[in-house]
Amino acid sequence: MKKVCILLLAFFPLALSAQTESFHRAEQDREITYWLLDPASHQFRFSHDLTVTRVGQKSVHSFVRKGSAVSPDSRMTDLDTGKPLKTYTVTGKQVNTLGYYPEPADPDSVVVQGDLDHPVGEGQSARVRVEETYTDPVGYVVKDGELVWTRTLGRPLNFVALPPGWMLTSVNTPAVISLDSEGRVVLRFTNTRNGDLAIVIKARKRAIGK
Repeated sequence: MKKVCILLLAFFPLALSAQTESFHRAEQDREITYWLLDPASHQFRFSHDLTVTRVGQKSVHSFVRKGSAVSPDSRMTDLDTGKPLKTYTVTGKQVNTLGYYPEPADPDSVVVQGDLDHPVGEGQSARVRVEETYTDPVGYVVKDGELVWTRTLGRPLNFVALPPGWMLTSVNTPAVISLDSEGRVVLRFTNTRNGDLAIVIKARKRAIGK
């Protein structure tokens, strides 16, 4: 049996907005939230926040993992002003020419870019929320009627919400399990190690009336 840590499965709605408000601004880049969509679509949405502190930086980037395709509905929002950023995709080669990051990206990789209203100034920072939808026909599938989501998680705090109407059958690493305000099963993973967590989540659709 897979090891699962369960905490107050019922009557423990996950109030993500309240949790976010309780953190200081500089700490909010420590978590990420995933929402699994209909597994037949192989799609999932996710949201995470970034703080940009490099003086002179004019754009923010989210690097698309190899094997996944990003949908054109990606959004970036300046959390300090509430304004949406102009958001579009570029190549890793284009990002490398900017010199923002210590490690170069694969030149052929796809990167979501958001343009800031103005470059980051001395002693300033920009807080940006990234929202994207990925299609992953390899890591998100249905096998014998069971949803299977396989992914590595690198943030210290990771939330994964199952699609509506699906119930968890197994997970390969300890998780805190709850229900959100819409009745979806949510798994919370805390990563205390230096590397990534390799996650395999399996779920089945609830029978009608259950």
